[in-house]
Amino acid sequence: MEKCTINDIETFIIPFDKARTVSCAFLIKKGSAHEPEELAGISHFIEHMAFRGTKKYDHFSLKYTVEVVGGSLNAFTDKLATAYYAKVPEFHFEKTADVLKELTFHPVFSPEDTEIERKIIIEEYKMAQDDPTSKLFDTLIETVWPGPYGRPIIGRRETIEKISAEDLREYHRKNYSPSDTKIVLAGKVKDQYLKFLEDILKDLKKSEGKNDLPPSPSFHFSEPRYIVRNDLEQVHVAIAKPVCGREDEDIYPLFVLNTALGSGMSSILFHEIREKEGFVYDVFSQLYTLKETGILIVYAALSPEKIEEFFEKLRAVLSSRDLFMRNFEYGKMRYLGKLEMITDNPAGMMSFVIDNLSHSSLETLEDRVEKVKTVTQEKYQRAYEKFLSGKWSVFGIGLSREGFLKIMK
Repeated sequence: MEKCTINDIETFIIPFDKARTVSCAFLIKKGSAHEPEELAGISHFIEHMAFRGTKKYDHFSLKYTVEVVGGSLNAFTDKLATAYYAKVPEFHFEKTADVLKELTFHPVFSPEDTEIERKIIIEEYKMAQDDPTSKLFDTLIETVWPGPYGRPIIGRRETIEKISAEDLREYHRKNYSPSDTKIVLAGKVKDQYLKFLEDILKDLKKSEGKNDLPPSPSFHFSEPRYIVRNDLEQVHVAIAKPVCGREDEDIYPLFVLNTALGSGMSSILFHEIREKEGFVYDVFSQLYTLKETGILIVYAALSPEKIEEFFEKLRAVLSSRDLFMRNFEYGKMRYLGKLEMITDNPAGMMSFVIDNLSHSSLETLEDRVEKVKTVTQEKYQRAYEKFLSGKWSVFGIGLSREGFLKIMK
């Protein structure tokens, strides 16, 4: 990975000389955790509004410019960043980069478009509320990380309904500056493309963007929480506990441990709970990590009458050190293999870099591979004893809560 600075914007280049495409992202280090409570969801709202049109492109032409050659254009908002990104044939890079620059720095927040987009975001909000997995995970994160980090990225219905075009315009003016932006390029990156970026970005107003974040969240243990949904046939269950953050050396054995626990059909959870017992169709584990802290989550969906047996089995699995030690090689080799499989994919490499930059990390994929290679059975066992023992917070959504809460007591 190479690095340069273009008009106060750090630019990261991942060359793939044999590629015939370019993936490009404009990353703004502002996300939902930066927002004041009364404007919860405004970063996500701005992301939507950018696609309504910019100073140079109307809402149709900015998308058509990328898609007419088979390219893809999209965006996302996370807790720490917002990104606009595209993948196109390399010959179409310059037009695409201009679109991304406009989306990032020159959206037009008209009152009329704000009202149209508000309707769309409310529909997205309703969809997330209706989806049991989304509702469960939003409830979990908001409970264990109360405050800005736990707040849903989309915001709250009352804030979505109140954010005005002027709010959007002012928040964008104050927060979306070149000094708070990163550019990532992966694929067939020619020198002339960097010169083109320099030309189209030279007129941007330089400013000292502030990236003030609230203090890192502390994990809040709560009593079991259960949401009654009489329209569901399954109970969706998630358990969570605190783990280390990205800057801790224990993160590398934790990557291996999480992979062994719940990644793939050969993982501990899948084999022991689905394949052996038939309790579930879907079961997995996942990590959500910040610089200083993180959460480990185990998720499953199953019939209500199987809840008691499921939790008995889950407790037995999580407490079996021998079972985890037998799966050390699987966890390590699978995680290393998944990292290696990113290396021939420009868009995948771009996503890896974006994720790290969002968390103020310059770790390269090569750095991570070398760190994971140093994970020994001893380090893995210490991670198991440190992170899987002790108390978990428990969440569920489905039919009547009585049986669920009784089991959890």
